[in-house]
Amino acid sequence: MKLRLFSIVPVLAALTGGCSPSFEADLTDVEITQHGLKMAGVPGAALLGDTSVTSSFTFSSSTWTKRMNSQVFVHQVTITAGGSLASLDFIKSARVTAAASALSEGTTAIVDYERSADAPSTSAIAVSLPAPIDVTSLWSANQLVIELQVAGQLPEQDWSVDLALNLSGNITYKF
Repeated sequence: MKLRLFSIVPVLAALTGGCSPSFEADLTDVEITQHGLKMAGVPGAALLGDTSVTSSFTFSSSTWTKRMNSQVFVHQVTITAGGSLASLDFIKSARVTAAASALSEGTTAIVDYERSADAPSTSAIAVSLPAPIDVTSLWSANQLVIELQVAGQLPEQDWSVDLALNLSGNITYKF
């Protein structure tokens, strides 16, 4: 029995050597969320009026995503109050950008939000984009830096938010 098994192994290796795993998928809604994104408090904010702060996080891709031929689009961004914040009413404007230091194309603006005067009180700011933003070339970078800048009458103490990006696209993987 062992002799037969050993004689079959080279045949199986030769047959599987010509096969390469691959798949293709249309992704209609994938969410990437950074929980607890720390925002610096602004001491004396009540006296200063409107100020702005910026925070960022790095999304690192794994090596297998490098072999993907992808089309990736951002179609919605949601900022949700974290910790003890009851609402995000103090935010008058928000800007979300994406950049990959390894690419020369610079920073890509994803969202520029301006709060309207009659906006209802809310613990989340959800911005659906009229046209999806193509982040395909950024997505393939080793490290993608997502930056959130907010302005308004900001809290004096450090605070946090959850930042979610809703993506769609097409992924083709060939090994």
